[in-house]
Amino acid sequence: MNKYSFYIIILSIALIILFVLSIGVFTMNLAPITAYKIAVNKLFSSEIFLTDWKPIYETIVWEIRIPRAILAIICGAGLGICGVLMQCVTKNPIADPYILGLASGASTGAVFMIVIGGASIGIVSISGGAFVGALICSALVFAIGTKYGKSSSTTRLILSGLAISTIFSALTDLIISMAKNANQVKSAIFWSMGSLGGGVWDVLPLPFVTLIITLILTIGISKSLDLLLFGDENAIMLGMNINGMKSAIVIITSLLTSILVSVTGAIGFLGLIVPHLSRLICGNDHKKLLVTSSIVGAILLLCCDLFAKNFFYPKDIPIGIITSLIGGPFFLWMLTGKDYSFKKD
Repeated sequence: MNKYSFYIIILSIALIILFVLSIGVFTMNLAPITAYKIAVNKLFSSEIFLTDWKPIYETIVWEIRIPRAILAIICGAGLGICGVLMQCVTKNPIADPYILGLASGASTGAVFMIVIGGASIGIVSISGGAFVGALICSALVFAIGTKYGKSSSTTRLILSGLAISTIFSALTDLIISMAKNANQVKSAIFWSMGSLGGGVWDVLPLPFVTLIITLILTIGISKSLDLLLFGDENAIMLGMNINGMKSAIVIITSLLTSILVSVTGAIGFLGLIVPHLSRLICGNDHKKLLVTSSIVGAILLLCCDLFAKNFFYPKDIPIGIITSLIGGPFFLWMLTGKDYSFKKD
């Protein structure tokens, strides 16, 4: 067994342990052993353990805790992958969907659909609005960041991303302020702050399927992602269609980001942190990096959710606040670094 396989096994075990803790560890009058018994009974659709608990406990465990933990895994993995893709396409290690404005654009689209009544249609309509918002935002960022296609500048991409993100955040606030009733305002604020509270069984299939498809597609083009880090000129010499590849990456990232944002709202900085932690394990080999980042992202978001649920109990603190409190200092630390370029393995 090589070192990478060993690390993946350890990370997978850690993820399973955190998932189990998410089901049983809570600051409330529900013993962990009872939660596990409920989960086993529900999983096998059989009364393996004698039902000696209140019916409400089954609802708490099966309808709230487990879907929320699964959503944290899906969202964490997805944002980790998005961070890898954004850092690759910009060749800048301080890029992520949040900093480049994709999450803000997706939030604006999702909130717009909520306010005009799209939420009554369901997650598909909200995801559609989020995708359009993310795509518009990414088009603006890359148009401005590359001087309308004439030349490329990663610094310009980052700065234009921050500017566009600010504009879309302001548009989101404007849409919220124009909401007609309190329920719309409450729902819209939920998307803008980021939360796993919307994790229910009905909303899990779409982000899960999107995550799996994205992971398969990106692993399939992992060699092309490796080439992009060596510069556009080298990639062109090796026969790569640079514009087509970058466009495909942006569309894939926008789609996954929009689906995740439509369920959880904007969860910032996870896509910035996770790729760097993952590179400590597997370097810049994107085939390994994508898999590692998906696991590390899931672990990190589960840890943040456990902290938010238990440390601030009985308040349900939006998970976006926790990730921003971690990611903000990490981003500042990255800015103090002397070298923003990736080291080639």
